[in-house]
Amino acid sequence: MKKAIMILTALASLAATAKTIPSTTEKISPASINRVVPLVYKTTEGVVKLNFIVTDHGLSTDVSPRHTIYLGFSNYQEMGNVESSFKITDEAYEFISARRVSAGIYEVVVREYQDTMVIATYTVDATKVFADEKELRKKCGGDFCDTDLKSSVIVTRQEKADKN
Repeated sequence: MKKAIMILTALASLAATAKTIPSTTEKISPASINRVVPLVYKTTEGVVKLNFIVTDHGLSTDVSPRHTIYLGFSNYQEMGNVESSFKITDEAYEFISARRVSAGIYEVVVREYQDTMVIATYTVDATKVFADEKELRKKCGGDFCDTDLKSSVIVTRQEKADKN
């Protein structure tokens, strides 16, 4: 019985939840930016950048989360600047790492409080952002195309117990 409970607990900790997150035009204070993690930087057709942005909420006297994690996309070209941002989570106590997994797939790892401290891994599928930006430029028809891109990303969250 004890072994079955341990197995179920382990499986529950590996359970992933996925959701679609729309782009946001939420403004953040430059002073709150704690870290920018570059994931993509291309200069072939302009300047294409994709970054995780970590903002800092400051210290608190309770167990409030400290960081918000955003994914930021921009493609700056002579005939138009297109950008988009996505709030991945505002529940992070600590930023641990971020990386590019593969084309259009990115991962950020944070420490969060969910009844106990956990390590949460957010896998972000941003392939739709690149496709939506390409489609937007077609609709602009060669005219200037300065805008916030309306798009979405799919975020899958997994958590495991924090061993610290």
